[in-house]
Amino acid sequence: MVLRHPHLLRRSVESMESNCDWLQGRLDLDDAQLKNMVLKMPPLLGLSVEDNLEPKLDWFQTRLELDAAQLKRMVVTHPSLLNLGVEETLAPTLDWLQRRLGLDAAQLRKMVLRLPPLLGYSVEDTMEPKLDWLQRRLDLDAAQLKKVVVPFPALLGYRVEDNLAPKLDWLQTRLDLDDAQLKKMILTSQSLLGYSVDDNMKPTLGWLRTRLELSDAGLKRMVLALPPLLGLSVVDNVAPTLHWLQKRLDLGDAQLKKMVVAYPTLLGLRIERMEANCAWLESRLG
Repeated sequence: MVLRHPHLLRRSVESMESNCDWLQGRLDLDDAQLKNMVLKMPPLLGLSVEDNLEPKLDWFQTRLELDAAQLKRMVVTHPSLLNLGVEETLAPTLDWLQRRLGLDAAQLRKMVLRLPPLLGYSVEDTMEPKLDWLQRRLDLDAAQLKKVVVPFPALLGYRVEDNLAPKLDWLQTRLDLDDAQLKKMILTSQSLLGYSVDDNMKPTLGWLRTRLELSDAGLKRMVLALPPLLGLSVVDNVAPTLHWLQKRLDLGDAQLKKMVVAYPTLLGLRIERMEANCAWLESRLG
């Protein structure tokens, strides 16, 4: 910490101790939480309580209508927010987001709590061009754009050129989707934009196609019915679920394929829940 911030050696112990005590009292921090904050952002020890920390925390709480627990969670996990200027960065960024996406206070708060670093993103260089591109690429109206971004603000941190654009192109090509089908998938499952093609989607689709001997049309039908399927782990979820279904219900390969293609949502259920239901049916109905 000192190697990265040698100026700490010039600070008086009294002033640093005072900052620690104030932060701990204001945010109701235990020692571990205080340590975590300071290690993430050592300059906290040198910021003025009266001129910086106190008014900034009060501003966050008032502007976003945060309760004490929400404020604490936000700044403990992202203490660098306290280094951003209110007038220069924070206020204009929040005002722009609220106008651009037509957000009410609750929706704005929800977005920020899900992705606090977005408060430091540049409007002109990052967020505005990204939202404009996404709106054009998927032919989204204002309400649809809002529906995509509010639940999944992390997409505002993804680069268009080497993430969003190739990912959407790959999805459309691999599943032979028309524009309307691609748009519907993203509107219903925004988190698809966070999946990796090479680590998640490609291996999952390839494994399913082989395991169930699916045609391209059958694979497409399954994904359109359950888009989050693309993010399920083969090892931890899909493979053991298929194995359990086949063994528990004594299904042949063709029967397993027919059932799963017709009801792909089964792959999103916990085995324990399905076993409990099967056991109840057997017990209750004989």
